[in-house]
Amino acid sequence: MKSAVVCEGRSTELDGAHSPPKPLDPNGRSVNANESVHYHHCSNGYSCHGRVEQVTVSDVGASTDPKDVTTILMKSAVVCEGQSTELDGAHSPPKPLDPNGRSVNANKSVHYHHCSNGYSCHGRVEQVTISDVGASTNPKDVTTILMKSAVVFEGQSTELDGAHSPPKPLDPNGRSVNANESVYNNFNDVDSCHDRVERSLCPPSWVHVFAKSTQPSSIRTQAASIAYIELPVHKKKVWHRRNRRSKKKLRKQQNLLTEVIVPPAIKQNLLSESDIDNEIIVVDGGDDGNPSIRPTDGIKWHCLSVLGGKHFHVADETDPCRGLTFTRVDSALPFIRLPRQQSLAITDSISMNDIVCALEECEKLQKTSVKRSDGKRIFGDYGKPVMYTCVGVQVSRNSREVLNCNAVMEKLPECHWQVLMKLMRHAEYCFEAIADNEVISHLYHAKQVVPFKTMSIPSSSHKFTSKYYGGLAFGCNVFLRCHTDNDYTMSMIQIHLKGKVKYNIEDDVVVYFCFPTLGVAVPLRPGDFLLFNALIPHCISSRCRHAEEILSIAMYLKTSVVGMNNNRLPPNSLQTGLADRYRTIMDH
Repeated sequence: MKSAVVCEGRSTELDGAHSPPKPLDPNGRSVNANESVHYHHCSNGYSCHGRVEQVTVSDVGASTDPKDVTTILMKSAVVCEGQSTELDGAHSPPKPLDPNGRSVNANKSVHYHHCSNGYSCHGRVEQVTISDVGASTNPKDVTTILMKSAVVFEGQSTELDGAHSPPKPLDPNGRSVNANESVYNNFNDVDSCHDRVERSLCPPSWVHVFAKSTQPSSIRTQAASIAYIELPVHKKKVWHRRNRRSKKKLRKQQNLLTEVIVPPAIKQNLLSESDIDNEIIVVDGGDDGNPSIRPTDGIKWHCLSVLGGKHFHVADETDPCRGLTFTRVDSALPFIRLPRQQSLAITDSISMNDIVCALEECEKLQKTSVKRSDGKRIFGDYGKPVMYTCVGVQVSRNSREVLNCNAVMEKLPECHWQVLMKLMRHAEYCFEAIADNEVISHLYHAKQVVPFKTMSIPSSSHKFTSKYYGGLAFGCNVFLRCHTDNDYTMSMIQIHLKGKVKYNIEDDVVVYFCFPTLGVAVPLRPGDFLLFNALIPHCISSRCRHAEEILSIAMYLKTSVVGMNNNRLPPNSLQTGLADRYRTIMDH
């Protein structure tokens, strides 16, 4: 028997009639019957391994007439991850042959579905014939041929037995009924072919989009939100590379991050989103003996305490080589606190004094604090003015454009701008190092569709711009009402302590970043980076010790910036098509 399995243009010949005789073991099998045959299905090195048992044919009473040669066709089903592919079978009608004796459609691709998200491998199975001269024409004299193979995909084995396996239930398209079931849900799943992060066809859960409007600016936000799903769908290599990168990042997260588990007692006291909307929720992060925070005159708030142990679980990771995260919410990690050692290594190249000086200079130019809506109100020490400053791109309230910065910030000396740009770039290093690959891919493709602005130095010969974030906001000794933000990607926060030149691994916690609907308060030390989903209700607490002065810096990309703030600028055909696709997905 001569059989050739061809995958991606590569052929592997199995034991055949024209090969030299193979030595047999006492059971009548080839001594190398258990050797693995390597079928390369994927260009990224993924492969499947199979074992082909020896095929024997009884030739009792075999005829010497070549015309009596019996052609045996076997029908088998290759099943990977619940998907079935039928090959030519015993009950199929005869296939036309070419001059070489092969089926005329032998070179047609057989589609093996390995992944439920549409990834696949292509192979060709040559015609299998048995031409033992002298084979009997009596069907009873022909020994039943069974082929048992084991397909191994990334360390997982699936045994296929075409003769004895029960039939798989198929849908009208001929696929297994459970082919589309999701195989990834938890953060700490075992590393296997099932630890893939599923690429949902729905818009990403961490992105705010102007979803209801059909104005040009809203259309651009809709189109950019699904560009990473729709644009490269026809390129299989793109999907393979994405899957490989996603799995690599997932393994990195599993190695570096500890998942926070909230006790049942805390879960019973979680706040709902309606609580967040209807009440002013603030968090007191003060240590024992620290003065309690007081509301501004005329303000009635609901104050939660980190120390009370009723609404928040404080989970810390003392190992500087490990960070913190939480179980996925809508397929995305709600937050990631980078390992402290990694955060300090990134910030070591910037002088703490330079950062503080640049931020204080911005405060002096701003003169008055930024006013946010009541739903995102900023608080500070009782009786003292609150100072909150924004730097970077922002939409204009008086024109249809996105400004490179506030007009007063154009007066900021370039040396301070360079410090802020360096700080922003370091935050983006953290973003690239630990964020899900899907989050990074989303932003990359969004910018291919909509050329929105990111932070840069205005009126400078240096054309350096940030890759992801549009601006930063900061305040000294401030704490915020629990809220959500209209941000277009995962945002970043970093904490600095005035008066300290160098941060150490063993520094004390100075503030908490809180998620009341999750029941988690993340402790932050000077220099720590925290990546978080701004669409989940969140807030920063008051500082732990009243005597200290802390700077809280947030890096973000606003949805209004992505929309380009211009409804007179019509969307192009690509943006319109993607926006139509977005609304179709949302309607269903």
